[in-house]
Amino acid sequence: QAAAAAAAMGGVIEDVAEFLFEDAEFGTALETFAKDNCKAFADESEEHKLEYTELYQKYQGLFESKLEAFLSSKGHTSEEFMKACQEAAEKGEEEDENAAFLTFLLALCDYETFVEMMR
Repeated sequence: QAAAAAAAMGGVIEDVAEFLFEDAEFGTALETFAKDNCKAFADESEEHKLEYTELYQKYQGLFESKLEAFLSSKGHTSEEFMKACQEAAEKGEEEDENAAFLTFLLALCDYETFVEMMR
């Protein structure tokens, strides 16, 4: 039974990976957000404007709402996904192939990465 639970936990991460890489609507939503807001990042100075933080929060909200809707459509909860991520991170890339995906996912959610992407 423990093995089945572990497989289910890994399954939710695999479902999310497939969604992020293959769902056209998700990709289009992020691309549209970037196109609509990239002008705010045209200033090449090292200083970060308050507007960057506000746009980052909107980006996170968009990302989270799309992810939560996807999880719900597959019968998963965000709590299940978080638990699976935590378990994969604790095992590390040597023991859990999903840990590498988590590194990618964390980069998607990182403020500095967001600012670089928007520039």
